[in-house]
Amino acid sequence: MKREGKYERWRNRMLCLANNLSRKLPPVIFLAGFLILIGCGPSKPAHAENEGEAAPCTEPSNPYEQGTGHYAGYEWAEKNGSGDCNASSQSFNEGCEEYESQESDYDECEAKTKR
Repeated sequence: MKREGKYERWRNRMLCLANNLSRKLPPVIFLAGFLILIGCGPSKPAHAENEGEAAPCTEPSNPYEQGTGHYAGYEWAEKNGSGDCNASSQSFNEGCEEYESQESDYDECEAKTKR
């Protein structure tokens, strides 16, 4: 009989808990759904404020590690202006050409934004 008493108390507690949850759960679900809808609503992307304006142009930047031939070639081209990337070192030439490529892209971008 003692077992039935424990079982009955456990059953009553579970029924009470279920009853309380059934009263509280629908408003919680409604509130959660409402908040999700608000959070997932249409919104403007950050760049939409500047709609019609071109994205800012990226200035040339040396991507190579200091002390490498690529770095030296890039720095040389930046200081001396683009033109002749024809040294005896392939890595130097590639760094120089990278600067020329970035500078050309930057100039094109600047020209487009001024239109």
